[in-house]
Amino acid sequence: MTFLVLFIVLFIMLAIGVPVGFAIGGATMISMYFCSNLNMVVNAQYCFSGINSFTVMAIPFFMLAGLIMSTGGIAKRIVNFASALIDFVTGALGCVTILACMFFGALSGSGMATTSAIGGMMIPEMKKKGYSSEYAATLVCFGGIVGPIIPPSLSFVLYGATTNTPVPELFLAGVLPGVFLGLIFLLMNILICKKTKTEVRKIEEKTVTLKELLLNRLKRIWIATKEGIWALLSPTIILGGIYSGIFTPTEAACISVVYSAFVSYFIYKDLNLKALYNTLLDAAVLNGITSFLLGYSTVFSTFMTFEKVPQMISTFLTTISSNPFVVLFFINLILLFIGLFLDTVPAIIVMAPMLLPTVKTLGINPVHFGVVMAVNLAIGLCTPPYGCNLFVGAAVAKIKLDSMFKLIIPFFLAAIFALAIITYIPWLSLVFINN
Repeated sequence: MTFLVLFIVLFIMLAIGVPVGFAIGGATMISMYFCSNLNMVVNAQYCFSGINSFTVMAIPFFMLAGLIMSTGGIAKRIVNFASALIDFVTGALGCVTILACMFFGALSGSGMATTSAIGGMMIPEMKKKGYSSEYAATLVCFGGIVGPIIPPSLSFVLYGATTNTPVPELFLAGVLPGVFLGLIFLLMNILICKKTKTEVRKIEEKTVTLKELLLNRLKRIWIATKEGIWALLSPTIILGGIYSGIFTPTEAACISVVYSAFVSYFIYKDLNLKALYNTLLDAAVLNGITSFLLGYSTVFSTFMTFEKVPQMISTFLTTISSNPFVVLFFINLILLFIGLFLDTVPAIIVMAPMLLPTVKTLGINPVHFGVVMAVNLAIGLCTPPYGCNLFVGAAVAKIKLDSMFKLIIPFFLAAIFALAIITYIPWLSLVFINN
């Protein structure tokens, strides 16, 4: 009965527009006060314990690194490199946008940071090439959801801290699924551009040999690589250091901040002291919001554990079927529904401890499940009513959010297809992990 009151109060608060963090905290305290014998002091205790974690410290540092990269010229070099690789296909600028989002996601680990940074540069350029504002914004939004999957990923850090799953293994597991999802979006963009005749590749009248084409392409790639080498080295340094055991994911996040600030200020010189101050201020505000969500999501999750909600969900799911494929199908439906209303942070903290016992019982690898969960909740970043990537994309493109809804459908279906493949082919997640 208690958990029903908890969820009813939560959804009522979300429906009337209460901010997510206050809704989670308010629903928990109301349910605890009226329907439980627990002392209200545990709110403060578990709220503090939720953010008092060495692993979780990686989140604000990766956020700060992403903001520095977006203002310090690193994002611009990433776009130039992506353009040199793939600007010869139909829908070239759209493909460059998706590819740039994949590269930038591997630097920042944040969907919103990727959408904001790449969208600010690419949406105006796509509009010049004949893309509609609505389509350009949609493309950037879905490109941005690759960020929480390709390592380093904030979702994996949070999942690892919540479930005691090794974060380096989660990072490794996210490589192929993230690339696969990005390639699906690339293909979808090419098909849509062919259908709408947007930026269709034109054959030049001038006869150019294959050798000349290859040499010109390699020259462009070399120039873009030389200009962006410091930006491209960032994921190599971060991930290489983690996997070699030189530093932990949290220490890697700190190194990412120092590295991105050094490169942006001293090498690219696109970052000045005033911009750095504003970036630090933005990061502080963003981390304040995230920490608040993190703290009260922990209280919410702990309260449900006391009320034995995880056991109830496990019993319910195993009652439906003992087949892992069937159970994973229902779990995906649950997570997609949760993603409609909740941010990634509270969703992982709340749902991971509840679903993991069922997953382990059925013999599903927790690392693989972490990837499935990350992909589900990443899709939630582009599904209304929550859909924070959609709000960012609409704001950057200066359009109304509802004008994007029709264009969301094909990319959403493509994301669901990718989710199904990632869910039912564990090899994609586990191929780099030594079992």
